[in-house]
Amino acid sequence: MLLRGRLAAAAAAATGRHLCIRGFLRISPLGAVALHTQRHHIATDAVDPLSRVRNLGIIAHIDAGKTTTTERMLHYAGFTRTIGDVDDGDTIMDYLPAERERGITIQSAAITFGWRDHQLHLIDTPGHVDFTVEVERAMRVLDGAVTIVDAVSGVQAQTKTVWAQASRYQIPRIIFVNKMDRDGAHWRRSVRDIEAKLSARPLVLMIPEYGGGERLEGAALERWLDVVTMERVVFDIAADKTGATVRREELELGDAGFAAAAAAREQLVEALAEIDQPIVDVFLGDDVDGDHLRVPAAELRAAIRRATLSSQASPVLLGASFRNIGVQPLLDAIIDYLPAPTDRPSALAKVDPKDKHAVIADDRLVAFAFKVIVDQQRGPMVFVRVYSGTLDARMTLVNGTQGGIKERATKLLQMYADTPEEIGSIACGHIGVVLGLKQTKTGDTLLHPQHASLKSSKPSNKKKTLVDDTAAVGLQLHGIDVPPPVFFCAVEADSPQDVRPLTEALANMTLEDPSLHITQDEETGQTLLSGMGELHLEVVRDRMLKDLKINASFGQMRVSYREMPGHDATAEFVYAKEIAGKSVKAAMRVTVAPIADSAANAVDVDIPESLMDEPSGGGGSQRDAVQTAIAEGVRSALYRGTLLGFPVAHTRVRVSDVQFFGDEVSTPAAYRACAGQAFFQALKLSSPQLLEPIARTTILCPESHIGSVLSDLNGVRKGRVLSLDDSDAESLDSTNATKVLVAEVPLSTMVGYSSALRSLTAGSATFSMEVTGFGPMTAQQQQQVLKESLGYC
Repeated sequence: MLLRGRLAAAAAAATGRHLCIRGFLRISPLGAVALHTQRHHIATDAVDPLSRVRNLGIIAHIDAGKTTTTERMLHYAGFTRTIGDVDDGDTIMDYLPAERERGITIQSAAITFGWRDHQLHLIDTPGHVDFTVEVERAMRVLDGAVTIVDAVSGVQAQTKTVWAQASRYQIPRIIFVNKMDRDGAHWRRSVRDIEAKLSARPLVLMIPEYGGGERLEGAALERWLDVVTMERVVFDIAADKTGATVRREELELGDAGFAAAAAAREQLVEALAEIDQPIVDVFLGDDVDGDHLRVPAAELRAAIRRATLSSQASPVLLGASFRNIGVQPLLDAIIDYLPAPTDRPSALAKVDPKDKHAVIADDRLVAFAFKVIVDQQRGPMVFVRVYSGTLDARMTLVNGTQGGIKERATKLLQMYADTPEEIGSIACGHIGVVLGLKQTKTGDTLLHPQHASLKSSKPSNKKKTLVDDTAAVGLQLHGIDVPPPVFFCAVEADSPQDVRPLTEALANMTLEDPSLHITQDEETGQTLLSGMGELHLEVVRDRMLKDLKINASFGQMRVSYREMPGHDATAEFVYAKEIAGKSVKAAMRVTVAPIADSAANAVDVDIPESLMDEPSGGGGSQRDAVQTAIAEGVRSALYRGTLLGFPVAHTRVRVSDVQFFGDEVSTPAAYRACAGQAFFQALKLSSPQLLEPIARTTILCPESHIGSVLSDLNGVRKGRVLSLDDSDAESLDSTNATKVLVAEVPLSTMVGYSSALRSLTAGSATFSMEVTGFGPMTAQQQQQVLKESLGYC
């Protein structure tokens, strides 16, 4: 290896001799034979109690074993007497009826437990793409994460998605290669997958004592080699099926696994030396003398921790959670390598939307609401992460995001999945639940009433309404990005008596789930429920009908389109009305044009400086007030197109020739209304067209069925195949290799595709898809959609 050669040359220059295998003879004892001898505390842990806290999440593709792994963690930590099973529907973390019925995680669940005198706040996240927002808001408050990779399938589509989410928040990660007991498992292939598909630098800390890299069974599944401590780790599942008995034995030179462990340790040291200078200094020091095996385990742990915290590398551990193998070393790695709140950079915030980011410097309370659950008895339960100060029970809080509304935290809870425990305070760096906040939503910033950033603002005690545009006040933490919905369906109450319960249930559901949207169709009067996918809306429907007992009817699942101008168009509009006995008037010209290379909209308002220069009532110029009103009117109009009422995208709007008829007649409200109606007229003149959502679809399919799948994609689905490659996963049938097919497909044609794919492949294929953008439709397709939606075209 190049690095080994570089280290060898440097060591030779420093010591006058070359590296050799005789270094194995100079290994010194690395610890006594005992249970969990890896549990050595980092030196800084004795200084600050907050350094003994870990806020972490479990992230992965669906069915990789997230909840299964979490249930083992809780059992080994002494939190549960028995191990919950996803198949039996008795897990602690998946407590919703829909989760237990479907066997998947639907909403993230938080739990607190202890390990090695540390407090772990763990969030188990969903793995299905329809619930990506649950992962997003969990990532927003986490300090570290455990990424679980299926040893059979390797890095999958949603694995890459959640990895990218963690990278966006610069969250350090540990990787756990799970399901090593399954047919087709191969951990070496998984490590290569991690390097190639995640662009990560894996640091393998544990290897099996027997077997090259394939599926493990029997004694081979029970015996592992700890590369850091040069110990054998034995999971005696024959004597204790729960896997709670873990035995560590120091490796001797003549042991069968010694050579493999020594080679893996050499690779680990060399990988660390590429990114960590202190470990190079240790390696070249007199005590180690250029011998990989003489590098102290404590120095290796410190180097791995530095590399992990800087996100330059990720430790990799192996196991089989369902067989109760490998979870305790994973817990140890969480303590040793993932960051405490004190290891993370200070949170960034804004005091004014126009200002640059500033670091939180005030010691008073700053908390972030990242999740809301509406409980039938307790009301809204707001999950918060405290970034500064302490949140005490019965404390008055200022919601800066909602315009400075003041609310009282009546009670504070520590959550254990769905079981609460009342506590007196939530300290800085910790996660907890607040009761009594009736107007707080996901993404809100909560402040101490005397926070320094509020001195120049005037918090409001008024209650916000759904249409209130009250500006944010005080310090603002970065919110949560919620992707736009792509599926929708109509919902209506079965009788007039059911309207109120349905309205309340929808309001609570949207408060809990920011990716769920409720709109009204102005033409039909229908209530439209929009979400992230078929499964997302199915879960919402089942929950309302079965759990909340709402009497309502749901319409057919449909795709949410976008609208855009077909070509440049201009409209001149004069707005003249008499409101409450007072005449108002405004006039302007609006031009719309399609933007091909950007999905975002652009609004340009051109008002000559000489047109109006009198000061407005707010202290600014009247021109600025009118310009703001026109921009607001256009942006509001962009939410609803002229074809089917879908949002407008890919559009540039230019407002010009604004006319002024005097202070009393040409009010900002008149300009706002005029701008919206002028935009609608211009859009109608532009021959608007529909844009349909395009889903990037990845299909894993046996080669014997690939012809049927391709025919279906190219024909019925109107898709475009991007690639067709061999899968890295090993098929159980050597004569029928697995293929990976990637295609871009209109989302409207993918409704019900799960059942269709099962039929085409006899249940042997799987798929995942992600909406990547919106693309134009043919005139024939557009006419068909218009006819289906309107009944005419």
